[in-house]
Amino acid sequence: MIKLAGKTLTSIPNVEFQVASAEKLPFNDGEFTHAFSMESLYYYADMLAALREIKRVLADGGRFVTVVDLFQENAPSAQWIDQLKVPVQFLSIADYRSLFEEAGFVNVSDRRLYDPPADYSGGSFKTREDYVTYKESGSLMMSGEV
Repeated sequence: MIKLAGKTLTSIPNVEFQVASAEKLPFNDGEFTHAFSMESLYYYADMLAALREIKRVLADGGRFVTVVDLFQENAPSAQWIDQLKVPVQFLSIADYRSLFEEAGFVNVSDRRLYDPPADYSGGSFKTREDYVTYKESGSLMMSGEV
């Protein structure tokens, strides 16, 4: 994916692609004003270390935002854990909030993002009702500032 992205975006001079562990980012302290993670945070074996590292590379006043669908308050998402076949962390909103705060983020907030249910023909959920409950539970968006 990184090679393909690098070939595709050659016309944008300020884009750079890196492969690295979330727990050890190849960037200087305070190098960025914003960081974003989509559906990856729960894969990190040491989420606290990763959050501390993200905070390290953010400048004062910087913001980190993450969106996850796999969290305890969205009960149907637990069905994915066995399907993923890799270790994941299944945390509550309170757990995420605590980790953000322990990592040193301030003004930590959470909110839900909602998409209306669409036609569903199976796959990720055992029943259509599970899918509808998943959609009604929404995605979790967490944010914190440096």
